Formats: sequence, C-alpha cells, structure tokens
Amino acid sequence: MKDSEITIISVGPGAHDLITLRGHKAIEDQEMIIGMKDAVETFAKHKEHYIPANMKTDCVNFIKDCPKSRIGVLVSGDAGFFSLARFVTAAFENVTIIPGVSSVCAGFALLKKQWFGYRFMSVHGRELFDECPEVSTVILCDEVNNPSAIAAKFPQIEEKFNIFVLSDISLPSEGVFAGISDYKKTSRMIIVLEEKTA
Repeated sequence: MKDSEITIISVGPGAHDLITLRGHKAIEDQEMIIGMKDAVETFAKHKEHYIPANMKTDCVNFIKDCPKSRIGVLVSGDAGFFSLARFVTAAFENVTIIPGVSSVCAGFALLKKQWFGYRFMSVHGRELFDECPEVSTVILCDEVNNPSAIAAKFPQIEEKFNIFVLSDISLPSEGVFAGISDYKKTSRMIIVLEEKTA
C-alpha cells in the first residue's frame, strides 16, 4: 500500500447546507470518497466513491487496498466523538480531519439553549450504560438504544430531568419533542436530559 493522504471530512448533521466551506473543498480535492449512502448522495455523488456495507469494519480495509493517493472519508459533524475517525487515525499516519457542525451544536440551537456544563455520552451502536445519569447529559442514540429503551431502563429520569428528543436534525424530517412518549424513531436521535431546578 502506498502512503495515501487520507482526509476525514465532517459533513455536519445531514443537511447539504450545513457542511463547511472547508469540507466542500476537501471533497473536491479527493480522488476517492468513502461514506455511507446518504452522505455520499448528498455531498459527493459526482465523485468516484465507495459505499461500504459497514463503515467500521470495511472502511480501513478498503483504504489499505485503494490505489488512489487522496482518499476522503465522510463522517458526521461529530468527528472524533465516538466516531469512525478513531479507527482511521489508529490505522494510518497521514490523516487530516476537517471539523464540521456537530449534531449536539445544531440540536441545542434548535432548543435555543446553552450546552455549557452538559455531560456527553453515546449509545449509538453500543450497549446501554449501567447507571442512570446524575447530571445534565446529552445522549447520542440509535434505533435500538432509543429514548424509550433508556426510559424503560431508568424510569427515574423523567422525575429528575426535563427531557427533549431531537431526531433527524437539519433534515426535512427533523423533529423536536418534549418528553419520551411522543417522538419519531430514527437512526439519528439525541436526547437532552436537562436537570430540573427546584
């Protein structure tokens, strides 16, 4: 394998107009783009690309075998936060990361709330945590580890926190829901647990 230049490009929470100018330019500079189908179709369908069946397991192997010199990997705006970036940077030395708008930043903008002092967790593709959060917390979820599953495991959270569920942030199907009972289940959800004040 030759020493390819690998660029991890954060594309934001999903909307075509929330990727940064630097991210756009980085995509144009690549010879090959790797990414999930929705990201490739939104940002790089005009480029030569590869859509792996599983980003985590297939991406690194594809890069090792790819003859291209400049390879771009599309990730969410949370690059480096429980993301594919750590697998790529662990496997290769010549890596640059282009930051983007995170789903957390975009989510709090929707809520018109500050996010200073929050704890951050992810159960996206991971096991649920064992202990109920004790402080204001943001949780990145998926369709399995969803708000209902978390509330079922920790029923006390509804007493301790004001709860907001945000889904498909920045997309036409975007939803903002107060509480656990009524929300749209998608693969792109975050829960905001805001400590109740006395």
